[in-house]
Amino acid sequence: MASLDEVIASIAANSEAATEVQGQIEGTKAITEETLGQTQALSIEGAAAAVGVCKDQLEEASALAAALANKLNEARASAEAAKQG
Repeated sequence: MASLDEVIASIAANSEAATEVQGQIEGTKAITEETLGQTQALSIEGAAAAVGVCKDQLEEASALAAALANKLNEARASAEAAKQG
């Protein structure tokens, strides 16, 4: 049977992974923003529009990853409270 310590450790690892994913998404978004600027400068309107949509979707993904990390931290706090009694 799993202990509360195992639950807490597992949730902590999940939270760290979600935070790492958010950082990676932010890195991809930065590259996307640079590409967007380049396509706009070259007046490649179709590509610029598609890259703009991609950037917006990455912003949403980043927000979802942040929300996931926050929710996991709440779950860990609940597990820690249960451990305290």
